[in-house]
Amino acid sequence: MAFLNPIMLFGLTAVSVPIIIHLLNRRRFQKVVWAAMRFLKLSVEQNQRRMQIEDLILLALRCLLLALLALALARPALMSNSKDVFGQSKVIGAIILDNSYSMGVSDGTQTRFEKARQAALQALDAMPAGSATALFLASDIVQGLIAEPTFDFNLARKLIREAPLSDRATDLLPSIQKAIDTLKNRLAIRKEIYLVTDGQAAGWRQMPDIQTALEKAKSEIKTHLILVSEHEERNLGVSDLHLASGLSPAKQPLRFEVKVTNYGKEEARDTRVALNVDGEPPTDEFTIASIPSGATKSISLFAKLRTEGFHSVTARIPEDRLPADDKRSVVVRAIKEVRVLLVDGEPGNEPRESETYFLQHALTPVPTDALPDYFIKTTTITAVELSQVQLDNYDAVVLANVPDCSEATLKSLELYLRRGGGLMIFPGGRVNVPFYNEQLLNRYNFLPAALGTAHGQADQDEKYFALQDKDYQHSVVSIWNDPGSGTLGSAHFYRAFDLKAAAPRKVISGQGKQQEAGDPQIILKYDDGSPAVMERTWGLGRVVLFSSTADTAWNDLPVRLAFVPLIHRTLGAIVQRQDEGLNVRVGEKFTRRINQEALDKDAVFFKPRQTDALRDMRRVELVNGMPLLQYDQTDLAGVYDVKIADPPMNLKFAAQPQPSESSMEELSPAQLMTLKSVANVMEWTPNFSLKGLVERDRSGVEFWLPIAILVLLLAGVETFLGQWFSRAK
Repeated sequence: MAFLNPIMLFGLTAVSVPIIIHLLNRRRFQKVVWAAMRFLKLSVEQNQRRMQIEDLILLALRCLLLALLALALARPALMSNSKDVFGQSKVIGAIILDNSYSMGVSDGTQTRFEKARQAALQALDAMPAGSATALFLASDIVQGLIAEPTFDFNLARKLIREAPLSDRATDLLPSIQKAIDTLKNRLAIRKEIYLVTDGQAAGWRQMPDIQTALEKAKSEIKTHLILVSEHEERNLGVSDLHLASGLSPAKQPLRFEVKVTNYGKEEARDTRVALNVDGEPPTDEFTIASIPSGATKSISLFAKLRTEGFHSVTARIPEDRLPADDKRSVVVRAIKEVRVLLVDGEPGNEPRESETYFLQHALTPVPTDALPDYFIKTTTITAVELSQVQLDNYDAVVLANVPDCSEATLKSLELYLRRGGGLMIFPGGRVNVPFYNEQLLNRYNFLPAALGTAHGQADQDEKYFALQDKDYQHSVVSIWNDPGSGTLGSAHFYRAFDLKAAAPRKVISGQGKQQEAGDPQIILKYDDGSPAVMERTWGLGRVVLFSSTADTAWNDLPVRLAFVPLIHRTLGAIVQRQDEGLNVRVGEKFTRRINQEALDKDAVFFKPRQTDALRDMRRVELVNGMPLLQYDQTDLAGVYDVKIADPPMNLKFAAQPQPSESSMEELSPAQLMTLKSVANVMEWTPNFSLKGLVERDRSGVEFWLPIAILVLLLAGVETFLGQWFSRAK
């Protein structure tokens, strides 16, 4: 089957140009009687036939020359699998190189990514001289190393050899779609995509969309899928690490929860897990006797942070074929003290009658003589005094049965939460419910829920309702999933407000308060499933709303053993809201509010596993009235160090990879058959001849070059004949 470029074929209309010129030059002459004319007439009649033949020959040559030139520009081709008589035709290609986390799996000699780079170089060599190619790195984003096809193959080879392996997850659909969009509508008979990947199933989760995209492009673009997997079936990984203590005071034992997952097909035995701080020798270790295939084991390890400030904490297991998931790091800010403002809405006649009495003792559960050295510092005021207090002096504010507050206090709370403060609210019999719902919820969107009807009788203890005693989902209460931590279900509640969850956040242009309010979340439920404690983020702060009192007027929780850890963990969630951005997913932007003095100063970022020479700089900028430091080059998992020279400031943050990338599951035979219907699927080995296979499979033979050569020959013949015919006779 022949192929012609239809646009360039319009050039064939130029064939009419010599004919038009020839006709226009046929002039009419006026007859003049002249005695000597009979001799000229005799000469013309003798040569007329020869001249007409010569003119027709030149006209035919000129028409043929223009027709062949238009045909050559149309790049005609024969669509067949036969050997190219005139040599390999040019290719417009796109090479997609998977540089995601799973490509770090090693066979003991080479990683998958090192093999993938070799395969990509072979794909480049398989393209005929004069071809052009684009080059993309594929993970969960598309990175265009060469966004538009280039003829500079030396540059392409250099970029392939220097391409970095990232710790990002895999999603191949965006890169495939980008390659198709780059090649379509290009003027080329041969368009080819080379996708080099390991065939990990997680990267093909959008298989139906990938199949559809390749099917639509199949008639125009040939896709080659090159798999570089060695079919690894064993892998252990640290799938999670987080601080489980709530608060993180310096020089105090902190509990960290570590999860280890067996992604392999065989049981893993005697797995040693170690925890270390700032790269020092392990502070705690534990051996997991057995982890069945596909199972996850959770353990608790302990560490102390010696000094105030930012520290990296890393959990490790022995290295295997995928070393990237054999450790996981988090950054924790050790705090010297936490300042809590207790606002008492009903002080009472004696200390024990105070709304904040039990809160005071729960927050500082130490003897009186130890209070000066204890890391939690509390200050108690009345509701009337609230408007006179500078809230930024405190890490958290607790409103205990406070009826309402002034307009100035509402404005102060707004600024306080926006800058990262925390608010904990306990209702009671004195709260002005309409004020809370109209001002704190509807107007400012502070509350995670509306206060509904209060149910139950506080003055009797025969009828009560209880908190849930299992299936805790929120991090504040997740420790009670372990029976060894006690129970929350033993507390008796006699009266509480119904909490009606606020509507999920809506991003509405021009409504800043609505955008700053996060979605409401349930921390704790009653045994009937109704919310008992809810929270929502607001700005850089967090608001926690309880449904019952902080004293024993409506419940006996304050005299239960679980009250102290519940209050401490709730306070920890509020304080750590400011530090949530210290631990991000790989590829996620790091954002940190910085002191005003650092505004417009440069910060230097040092990436994990790279030398100090490879560093980035970012400037502290004013965003929505706050000095923020932002960094989006978080492709590597691990701890990032950040330094600001003036004023001197050092901080850290950590990027953590997706646990799903540790899965060794590969494309199934059925999925491979699906891909073979829309692509040429091949498994690559070091001895694999990609060039020979691609050339045998390549279809389409262009023959514009010999036509162009024929055009040049005809032009020479036409010039020679024109000169020959015009000579004197």
